[in-house]
Amino acid sequence: MHVQNRRRALLDALQRDGSVQVRQLAAELSCSEMTIRRDLDVLERDGVVRRVHGGAIRVQLRRDEMPYAARVFEATEVKQRIGQAVAALIDDGETVILDSGTTVLEVARALRGRPVTVLPLGLRALLELADDDAVSLISPGGDVRPGELVVTGDLAEVAFERLRFDTLVLGCCGLHEQEGVTTHVPADARVKRAALRAARRTILASDATKIGQVTFGHVCPLAAAQRLVTDAGPELTSSLEAAGLLVQRA
Repeated sequence: MHVQNRRRALLDALQRDGSVQVRQLAAELSCSEMTIRRDLDVLERDGVVRRVHGGAIRVQLRRDEMPYAARVFEATEVKQRIGQAVAALIDDGETVILDSGTTVLEVARALRGRPVTVLPLGLRALLELADDDAVSLISPGGDVRPGELVVTGDLAEVAFERLRFDTLVLGCCGLHEQEGVTTHVPADARVKRAALRAARRTILASDATKIGQVTFGHVCPLAAAQRLVTDAGPELTSSLEAAGLLVQRA
């Protein structure tokens, strides 16, 4: 079983039962107990589980604290469609800033093999494109936030003072017709605003669950973006469209 599918099965079992046993999971998933222990170690490092003797228990999380390791398994097909649709809007030769997060990571994957210049705000997108000869990659600076592997702080903003980009692909923790784009961590919002100032256009990439939500750190008003790519239907996006945002469904 592929590692992603195995860890998704682990999380599903934790969500269902609240706790898991290494021996039982190894039998159910047809792999070694050592493999299960390594998976649980990774999930504990990312804040999803707490290891106990012989297994692990689920960590109780509020939605605004959902770790990357849990989010990565949510709505994967939707995020892939959004990523491909956003990548289709980017022309060869463009200079692009890619936000962090699971949805924008799919944009990075969809840009593989394309002659574009990319500065990612997250290390996962950096690693995704690092071996691609077609992509010109700019490494971000700044402090790296554990778990998310997103860059923050003054050094992360320096590049945007000196460079100008064609497109920023901006992820959304919350997207609201009045409050605009928001993020869970205010320090992340500073870097995103610096990226906004350095880009000629901004494309929002968001699945339906973020629309109508407002989180802690304000990034920008809706007017700062030119387009939203989402899977959400008109019942969720009508207020955004009424506010002047162009919506494209993936």
